[in-house]
Amino acid sequence: MFNTATFYKLIMFFVAFFLSATLSAAQLDDALFIGAEACAGCHQQQHQQWQQSDHHKAMAIATSDSVLGDFADTKVQFHNIESRFYQQGKAYFVDTLDAAGKKNTFQIKYTFGFHPLQQYLVERGNGHIQALNLAWDSRGKEQGGQRWFHLQPDESITPEHPFFWTRYFQNWNNRCASCHSTNVVKNYDVEAHSYKTTWSEINVSCEACHGGGAQHLELANGGKLSGKNSGFSTDIPEPMSWQFIAGAAIASPQGKKNPEQINMCGTCHALRASLTENPEGKNFHDTNRLQLLNEGAYYLDGQIREEAFVMGSFLQSKMHGAGVTCSNCHNSHSGKVLIEGNGLCAQCHQPEVFDTPKHHHHSAASTGAACVNCHMPARIFMQVDDRRDHSFTIPRPDLSQSLAVPNACTNCHKGQSGKDNAWASEQLLSWGVKPAKSHWAILNQRAEAGDVLVTRGITRLLDEAKAPAIVRASLLQRLAAFPSRVSVEAAQKNLQDENPMLRRSAVSSLQALPGEARWQLLSPYLQDKSRSVRFQLAETLADLFPQLNAEQQATLLPVIKEYRASLEVSADSPATQGAIAQLELNLGNLEAAEKAYLQALRIEPNYVPVLLNLADFYRSTNREAEAEKLLQRALSVAPDSGAAQHSYGLLLIRKGDYKAALPHLKLAVEQTDAQPRYAYVYAVALDELGQTKTAAKALVSATKRWPNQYDLLMTLVFYLEKMGNTSSIYQYISQLTAIAPADPAVKQLVAKYTR
Repeated sequence: MFNTATFYKLIMFFVAFFLSATLSAAQLDDALFIGAEACAGCHQQQHQQWQQSDHHKAMAIATSDSVLGDFADTKVQFHNIESRFYQQGKAYFVDTLDAAGKKNTFQIKYTFGFHPLQQYLVERGNGHIQALNLAWDSRGKEQGGQRWFHLQPDESITPEHPFFWTRYFQNWNNRCASCHSTNVVKNYDVEAHSYKTTWSEINVSCEACHGGGAQHLELANGGKLSGKNSGFSTDIPEPMSWQFIAGAAIASPQGKKNPEQINMCGTCHALRASLTENPEGKNFHDTNRLQLLNEGAYYLDGQIREEAFVMGSFLQSKMHGAGVTCSNCHNSHSGKVLIEGNGLCAQCHQPEVFDTPKHHHHSAASTGAACVNCHMPARIFMQVDDRRDHSFTIPRPDLSQSLAVPNACTNCHKGQSGKDNAWASEQLLSWGVKPAKSHWAILNQRAEAGDVLVTRGITRLLDEAKAPAIVRASLLQRLAAFPSRVSVEAAQKNLQDENPMLRRSAVSSLQALPGEARWQLLSPYLQDKSRSVRFQLAETLADLFPQLNAEQQATLLPVIKEYRASLEVSADSPATQGAIAQLELNLGNLEAAEKAYLQALRIEPNYVPVLLNLADFYRSTNREAEAEKLLQRALSVAPDSGAAQHSYGLLLIRKGDYKAALPHLKLAVEQTDAQPRYAYVYAVALDELGQTKTAAKALVSATKRWPNQYDLLMTLVFYLEKMGNTSSIYQYISQLTAIAPADPAVKQLVAKYTR
């Protein structure tokens, strides 16, 4: 059994992106890569900065120089599993449980990271490299460090748990390698479920960012280097500079905006899915699918909730909108900030205006006077690693009160009596800081709750085009749940936007439309210049392929082929195998779909989304007994999954056992991942068992959680009529009139009760 909430959080992001001693540069076919040491002669300063950076220490062979943890025959116990760390000669070992739950000995082959924690990598066979979920806290003792700790302390970790160290979510090849080493090629064999992963350098070296350097070195040796001909596949122009105009509090940009640093840095500093094997020198959105703000890693107002790797936050900021980019604040080679303290912000923000108690209302040089503590609040990930939010927002305790999002004020004053969100709101008002009357988070919350009346608010925000593109794209994607003339018009407009995130969301917002309408609206855009948009087009239109005529199929086929190729990039992921299965189902290839589902469970046997989808596949192919086994497995590992409880309840209903189904349907509604449909089915089941009054109560509660839901409201009205409780009906008819005034059934109710 494990905590589903944590499981889904960690599914959403691609955890810390983690070679065997037998893997070496000699295995590489790509002769363009020359190694970081070849750069040192000409780029001494940059090389020295790199040697002190996180990049240089991202991964290393386990030696006395790289290992930080206590391997002096040290025993630790977490989750009732004892592990022993020790050294034999120059080699490092751990005795711990293996995949079968038996005590075994494993050699530590690599260190992974160094501060504030260090992880350790072990070979499992078939090329699989795994990261132990026991890590070393490398901070000083005064900070609570110099100790072993468990990365998932709140889970009940057993060999069956998805986050046990031998399983998929701790796999280095898939989840870590590409961003912690240079020129990584996974070489995953689907049939054998094996890897022959290769690399050019064990850590993040010069060529990880600049591309192969052989031609650059050749030009340098021949004296032929120039600004226009560096020999690199990726050239990074200087960022915009910033200059204070007389009397201005904030500096003005000099030069033109360019996306090149986002393209380079974003590949590893973003929560994204890779769409190609080699992203070098290409537009970020042509090689990656960025996770948007409504896809799980962020709070309703866009603050980081899970590890989002910076880019999604930064794209929300006014700074990004103005043209600020990574190297305006960070040294590209060391990764460190250019200036410590408030001086970093003073590059563009006059300290006489901003670095003063008149602005921050705290004592000079205090914790509260630090710009980053108010505008870049930190969250702790991996138990000890503080990561700052890069959206550079103003604290909004008023939103914390209404939407349960965090804010810097109460985070800093946590535990201090009386200093809650209401207090913080009053303080800000007393300082003259008035919150904006509206915030896109309110629309986001209403959309998440399924409120169909939010459509107009979202389309107005889209039309104003003032919010950052990633915010607009996230809200536009929400409109998929509310298909209407208004949402279609919004999609049509944004299909032509210059930003690929908006075009991609416009495509996905149309996914609920009938097939003919979808094809008519989207087929003209099949040649979109961004791969991420074409990826979404294929996903949205694939189910239509069998229905199309030969000419239409010929138009769609290249996009589907490209989509399949993009999925193959991460074919070692259970989520991707689930997507491949869905594609095959859409194309009518049932055997191939089942094969992909089974491959997903081969990769991670307890991956709940695939357990549920494969069970549904078996149900649809009249294999109910096999479906039941899968659902029982899903319930055993994730009893707090609303989707699993609901699916199992439906199976019992199909068997005619409403009484046994009822507890599962009730549990489904109570979970955090519940949907309005679960409440509707639960109410219907109650009514079938003669518990109409309880069904009505359940629906009243559901309409508060999910406002303006047609099915819930209409069913509630029906049950109230059935009980003769017509006095309570009017408020629900009023809501139905607001959301579906032209619906014949609604008109009939209005006529009946307004006589």
